[in-house]
Amino acid sequence: MAPKPEFADRLTAYLREKGFVYGPEPEIYGGVSGFYSYGPLGKRLKNNLEEIIRKHFNTQGFYEVEFPIVTPAIVWKASGHLEGFNDPLILTEDGKESYRADKLIEEMAGIQADHMKDEELLKTLREKNIKSPTGKKLAMKIERHSLMMRTSIGRDTEAYNRPETATTTYLPFKNYMKFFRDTLPFGVFQIGKAFRNEISPRQHLLRCREFTQAESQTILFPEMKQKWEKFEEAKSDMMPLWTEEMQKSGKEPKETSLQEAIEKKILKNRAYAWHLNVALRMVLDFGIPRKNIRLRQHHSDEKAFYSDDTWDIEVQLRSFGWAEVCGISDRTNYDLQQHAKFSKQKLVSRTLEGKDEVPHVIEIAFGVDRPFFALLDLAYDEREEDEQRTLLRLPPHTAPIQVGVFPLVKKDGLAQKAEEIYGALAKRFLCVYDESGSIGRRYSRLDAAGTPFCITVDYDTMKDDTVTVRERDSMKQERRKVSELEAFLGAKLDG
Repeated sequence: MAPKPEFADRLTAYLREKGFVYGPEPEIYGGVSGFYSYGPLGKRLKNNLEEIIRKHFNTQGFYEVEFPIVTPAIVWKASGHLEGFNDPLILTEDGKESYRADKLIEEMAGIQADHMKDEELLKTLREKNIKSPTGKKLAMKIERHSLMMRTSIGRDTEAYNRPETATTTYLPFKNYMKFFRDTLPFGVFQIGKAFRNEISPRQHLLRCREFTQAESQTILFPEMKQKWEKFEEAKSDMMPLWTEEMQKSGKEPKETSLQEAIEKKILKNRAYAWHLNVALRMVLDFGIPRKNIRLRQHHSDEKAFYSDDTWDIEVQLRSFGWAEVCGISDRTNYDLQQHAKFSKQKLVSRTLEGKDEVPHVIEIAFGVDRPFFALLDLAYDEREEDEQRTLLRLPPHTAPIQVGVFPLVKKDGLAQKAEEIYGALAKRFLCVYDESGSIGRRYSRLDAAGTPFCITVDYDTMKDDTVTVRERDSMKQERRKVSELEAFLGAKLDG
């Protein structure tokens, strides 16, 4: 599926019109690229995705934590971000436009360039005769652009907005050890804002300067990785794996069980395989179709130097092609070692043999904004045969409005009955009451908002206490007893 920029333009305009995403913000001052606001429907949908993430992590025994966004420079010196967290910058010959070189190649030529060194980036730009999106020639020189957003604490303490939630999650390690009674393994996760000073963010929510992350950190000893008990319950689960070797040889991803991936040494250990599976289950629970998902292994020269293995979950979009929505990395003991060195604190745990050892970390790193955009990209359905009807085929459990309640007319007690039903259902579901305009127009409004079910109160309701329940995608209508509505909708909407 080739990227469709014209579709992206229609989609983003639609999202603004319907109250999902506004921006770039602040719009009234002209806007700054990479900053977006979530409107009334967008914020609800985003909350629903975050709750799915919470549900999965909580079910697996992770604890949610929250830490400051702004931290002193020494934290980011220890983590390596101050020196190494940068992107390849290239300018146009007139110096008026700047771009991230690898993303420019991907956008203009459709070639995966994340793993390319600077020399290879320049070679590809020349060979493909790539120009800027405005048609200007590029100055064939790569510069390194820091992604860190600098600020200050008080008068003169150098500090930075965090570029990820992960690093701040490691810092209270000694407090974790007290809470978890000096026992490994344990897992924590954090959902919160992160900031990256991107060179020239485009592609809407896929590349922002301010965004929401949801990252988990599992703290464990290396010898626990092959003895991971939870692996047994998931070993038959299938994953569309795309190894480094398959990528280089031009092969397609292959559905592979966790057990087979371990036996063939595609994945190095059971703990890491289990974490990959947890992340994949979340993406599927968002409602993203499996056929649009692949798990891509980082190339040996692409992954971080401290990583034992890193895979990304990628989703194929209609607007921008394949996009990463999650990264899963075995970060070894790098982070805790670095913070122990720079803080001069002992960050260790005692093994069963009584030896002090720096634990390893396996990380699941989601960006919430990207799955949000991916879901809308795949759910948006323009009906060519009916210009008056636009569908948003959101999974019922993620929809920002799950149920619409209408009176057929506003007289003869129908409105009062509809309000009564609305009040009862709104205690459990995300509902809206609408009595304005024709029934057809009301259906269309909620179709466009992704609402899966609409309930109409009519004159038969007053006789037999039944209502019409209309389903969004098929437009099928059926009569249901008012007393059955909560149970019926619950089965459809609770995921």
